[in-house]
Amino acid sequence: MGPLEGIRVLDFTRVVAGPLATRILADQGAEVIKVEPPEGDLSRSFPPFLPEQVTPYFAQQNAGKYFCSFDLSKDETPELITELASECDVVVENFRPGVMAKYGLDYERLSQTNPRLVYCSITGFGQTGPWANRRAYAPIGHLESGLIEYDKRKNSREARQPSLVLGDSVTALSAAAAINALLVQAERQGLGGYLDVCMIESLVYVQEWVSTELAGGWETTNGGFCHESPILEMPDGALWGVAGSPVAWFADLAKAMDRPELIDDPRFAEPGERELHKDEIIKMLTEWASSFQNFDEFLFALESRSPFTAAQMVSVDDLASSDWASHRQLLTETNNNLKIPARNATGGDIGSNGRVAGMGSDNESVLKSVLGYSKQQIEALMESEVLVSEH
Repeated sequence: MGPLEGIRVLDFTRVVAGPLATRILADQGAEVIKVEPPEGDLSRSFPPFLPEQVTPYFAQQNAGKYFCSFDLSKDETPELITELASECDVVVENFRPGVMAKYGLDYERLSQTNPRLVYCSITGFGQTGPWANRRAYAPIGHLESGLIEYDKRKNSREARQPSLVLGDSVTALSAAAAINALLVQAERQGLGGYLDVCMIESLVYVQEWVSTELAGGWETTNGGFCHESPILEMPDGALWGVAGSPVAWFADLAKAMDRPELIDDPRFAEPGERELHKDEIIKMLTEWASSFQNFDEFLFALESRSPFTAAQMVSVDDLASSDWASHRQLLTETNNNLKIPARNATGGDIGSNGRVAGMGSDNESVLKSVLGYSKQQIEALMESEVLVSEH
């Protein structure tokens, strides 16, 4: 009984950005009907492959949904989808611009019979403009949004892609937030609307330094940005990270290390000089950290003597087995015993029921419950291959 109980979502999305957005809605209680093409969502094929199971990657982005598969190339399919959309509150798609319109399934047509409909299109560069028809995946978004250039310049290293599809994940959160906003509008005003959510805009929106860059940037260390927070390698190879810039806040660090005489040292007295001697500061901090018997002792000393804090580098496995993860119920299990993140917020009965299933598993139940189709009507759609199933 989540906060979106009673909201029905028709989900035409694939892989990450769209599926994660609609999974958030499912976690919030919405009835999400995922419609896959005959070949299925590409992420069903992502390894590892487990015997007779939905893949972990697909399960994480799609848990809690109902799984249908329709062949859009069949003449009867657009009419079937139009019927379904008339009984839904939300439609979400991440095809190229114009694909849904080609089948008569765009917002303009579907909203004629359902003015409360919230329709969300997710693309890389938006529905309009000179880049609208460009292909876009997360690596493209990272490059085109300024994210990688900033990381390269500020960290003085070779340009590199992040190991996660941040562009897709950020876009998913943007889409889910915008959909919820229009659902409130539909409830208050009786009118839904169209949402054009794009990856580049989403990535720019969450980069907290965009306005600073456009205002000319800064030369000296700011003190609070991630790239200024060092990661220290201990003698045993463990990695400990400190939040905050030892260069900007050197006086606090010197006092914490019980070396106040360094504050007036010519190498460290002025911001510009400290920047030139940054490697010495990091080495000094690393040596001090390694003098403690363990991380907890170092953390206590650092926090009690300075405004800094610190953390150890851990793996996802390490985090999942921690007392904190257990207390927060960070993970939940799917019906096929896969562990997935449970929710993106705690409270309001938000969280996944963990249900996953094969492509087309819910064709019959959805058409019966939503449209009242008879067994004969469903069998006819199966015979004409409008409905597709793995089984």
